[in-house]
Amino acid sequence: MAAFKLSVVVAPPEAEFEAVARIPLEEAAPLVARYEFDGIEISLLDPKSYTASKIESILSPYGLEVPAFSTGLNFIHLGYSLTSPNRELRERAVERLKEFVDLAEPLGAGVIVGLMRGRTSKGQSVEEALSLLVEGLKVVCEHAEGRGVDVYLEPINRYETDLVNTVEEALRVLDLVGSPALKLLLDTFHMNIEEPRIEESIKAAKGRIGHFHVADSNRLAPGMGHIDFKFVLAALKEAGYRGYLSAEVIIKPSLEEVLRTTRATLKPIIEELESQ
Repeated sequence: MAAFKLSVVVAPPEAEFEAVARIPLEEAAPLVARYEFDGIEISLLDPKSYTASKIESILSPYGLEVPAFSTGLNFIHLGYSLTSPNRELRERAVERLKEFVDLAEPLGAGVIVGLMRGRTSKGQSVEEALSLLVEGLKVVCEHAEGRGVDVYLEPINRYETDLVNTVEEALRVLDLVGSPALKLLLDTFHMNIEEPRIEESIKAAKGRIGHFHVADSNRLAPGMGHIDFKFVLAALKEAGYRGYLSAEVIIKPSLEEVLRTTRATLKPIIEELESQ
């Protein structure tokens, strides 16, 4: 079994988020397969816009899997947040994440909680927001446990949210939620901002990493910035992670170049680690 697989994040063309490939899934699949990637992480606003069978019919002819569903568009477009002071928005966030779990189950995919954790609002303390986050995650994870689906909590840098910025903070949330379904999603772009040493933070999360995003220091494709992915992947292997390296990156200069550069940068490292 390969130590790592490669995927890229694809979102609908109307998505208001720059660090994804905004292209119809039907167009992305043959291109991603051409560059010998193993899967496509799908970013969706409405999980009911696809059925699992429809996604499988698009991807399976190319041998592609879905490692995870990204949910952040629901915060960007609709304001759905597990920590919103508005109870209705919190409840909608929980229900939407449950719908993602239902979509993910037959595909063997996970569900990401990134931007949907929200950020503190006026008059709301970090402690109050974290309490709401834990409360919402417990409900989502109970639903996920019943369906055998993993939920991935992603530490995000301080410029995008003031809630759960570091691996240490995320591990604390995992402990408070106490669900076997809840794991970490680590992202090299965010870690490059928040973690003193990316490799050491990865090792500190040993056994609790469920998914992994790769982006270089400038949020471009791996190989277009200054992160040394040899050390990152070696640390992941040491931490016992065997899963997807999913490129959530700004698509410049083109999707083809992103795919080519990501593969050219990571594949030799993966092959070297597998031979050790």
